[in-house]
Amino acid sequence: MALINDSHTTLAEDQKKFWEDALKNSRMIYFELDKAIYSLTQEEKKSYSIDTGQTSMNVTRQDLPALLDRRGKLKAEIEELEEKLGINQIKQKPQLLQGNPAW
Repeated sequence: MALINDSHTTLAEDQKKFWEDALKNSRMIYFELDKAIYSLTQEEKKSYSIDTGQTSMNVTRQDLPALLDRRGKLKAEIEELEEKLGINQIKQKPQLLQGNPAW
């Protein structure tokens, strides 16, 4: 799912602001989903309240598959936005060691 049209390599300032805001909101929701997933799996809680700033939602352990799915989709969305906005880009991936290094 392309969030930003690939035919435009540079974004106008107003478009950039819009996508930066979208990125900020996606990161905040991702963080809230992460807290809910952690709470439901590690803290022995039966329910958790997610607050997105606009709405709140109570989730239970039965909701974990949907939460994990939504978190995965959000992660992909965040990575796409970061790439298009030029944020967190690694210019050159580190080379893996070949063979057995002499320690």
